[in-house]
Amino acid sequence: MPSPVTKSIEVPCTPAEAFRIFVADISAWWPLQSHSISAGQGGTAQGVSFEPRTGGTLTEIGPDGAAHLWGRILVYTPGEALGFTWFVGRSEDEATRVDVTFTATEGGTKVTLVHSGWEVLGEAADAQRDGYDSGWVPVLDGYRTLCASPDAAAEAAG
Repeated sequence: MPSPVTKSIEVPCTPAEAFRIFVADISAWWPLQSHSISAGQGGTAQGVSFEPRTGGTLTEIGPDGAAHLWGRILVYTPGEALGFTWFVGRSEDEATRVDVTFTATEGGTKVTLVHSGWEVLGEAADAQRDGYDSGWVPVLDGYRTLCASPDAAAEAAG
C-alpha cells in the first residue's frame, strides 16, 4: 500500500484566514490552466469552488459551463481542518482522501496536506501517488503566494 503524500508549508496569516483563503479563494490560487479536468481536455476551467460545509462538494466549472465534481467535503472545521474525497477525472468509487490542517505558528500558520487512500486505485496506486507527490507542489505554491500577498488575498475575497 503506498504511503500518504504529506506536504507542509507555512503561510503568513492566522489559521482562520489561511482556511478562508484555501476554501473561499481556491479559484484565485489553484493552477486551473494545468491542474484541472478542463486542462486535460485542452481548455481552461472558469473556476473551482468548495461548497463550504460538511457534505458539500468541490466542483470545477469548465469553459463551457459544465460542472465536474472533484470531491465531497468530509470535514469542515473553519480555521482548523478540512477533509474531502478526491476523484478528479475518475469515478467516485475510486476516491482517495485529502486532509488539510491549519495550525498556528509564531510566524503565521502551518498548513499540512495529507493525501491518502491510494489502495482504492489498485495497480495504478503507485503511479498516481507519485504523480500527486510532485503535483501538489505547484498547487500549494500558488496558495502560499496568495496568502503572502495581502492585496491579492483581499482582492480575491472581493
